[in-house]
Amino acid sequence: MKRYIQTAAAALLTLVLAAAAVTFSVTQWGRSAGGTAPDQAGAADMETSGPAGQEDPGGGERGLDAAGAGRESGKDPEGETPAAGQAADGERVMYAAVLGDSIAKGYSGEGEAELVPYGSLAVEEIAARENCGYEIENFARNGLDSAGMNEKILSREEVQDSLGRADVIFITVGSNDLLNECKSVVQEILNTDTKFKSANEALQVLEDSVQENPFLVLKIIGALGNWDYQSFESNWVEMMDTVKALEKEDARVIVTNIYNPVANLKLPSTMNQVVEDIIGNMNMIIEDHAGEYGYGVADTFDSNVSAHVQSDGLHPNQDGQQAIADLVLAEYGAVEEDR
Repeated sequence: MKRYIQTAAAALLTLVLAAAAVTFSVTQWGRSAGGTAPDQAGAADMETSGPAGQEDPGGGERGLDAAGAGRESGKDPEGETPAAGQAADGERVMYAAVLGDSIAKGYSGEGEAELVPYGSLAVEEIAARENCGYEIENFARNGLDSAGMNEKILSREEVQDSLGRADVIFITVGSNDLLNECKSVVQEILNTDTKFKSANEALQVLEDSVQENPFLVLKIIGALGNWDYQSFESNWVEMMDTVKALEKEDARVIVTNIYNPVANLKLPSTMNQVVEDIIGNMNMIIEDHAGEYGYGVADTFDSNVSAHVQSDGLHPNQDGQQAIADLVLAEYGAVEEDR
């Protein structure tokens, strides 16, 4: 735990310093297979407020599911977008459920092409291989962290029903746990009750304050010592307990781990390394529980996903979503072989 705290402090300090040179501003339009789920997000922390006249599907959380010709469309009151693969009468239908944040939702920023998210790409390919139809429901939200997954998503009856019938379940969560901690640290350092809309906003306020009082950096280091990996692990275990209790006996669950969100920010190599160390510790938690809960881990951390991102430098573009889908498909095949 000592190693975790030291690494976390260095990593989050890196994010604070990086924010002094980088400002993210992104508007997202999400589209689900045959339907749309519009969201607007600050790239640094995936938090959103919907464009004028549009619904934000979760009070500032991530967003999108995929498009495909000939699929049913619809958008529920919460902003999720169920999608159905066409199946001939009597044809077997594969059911898929997606849980997670804007990566799973399929975030596309302002000026970016609408994306087909990895879950839809993967299940379409799986269904084609197995010669069946498919239906997919995407419950991912912008800005979702592990606590929000348990409180806002898995508590819903429609999500529980979807997991109960799903043949395959895809899960992506964790990045916002780190970024939300940034906001908490800034509030503590500045002794403010301000509810920052995003970690980027919080870091900008902190940058201005540090320019006036450089000694605040010392307080940053002290505050970051409170980083709590145990909280993330507790939330992860609670999430997987719920999924395990709801899933069918033969369901296949694939989770993605966390890739480096600042890989494209041109940080000094030593600064980038501490960020990767903290992500590595979180990924270790994800990996450590894989055998216990029987899920496969698609390794995005050691992949080239971060080389295929949108102009915000963070969210995957269509090539990035395809790269994640390929990793998920490979892990799906490995889970199938182990059965």
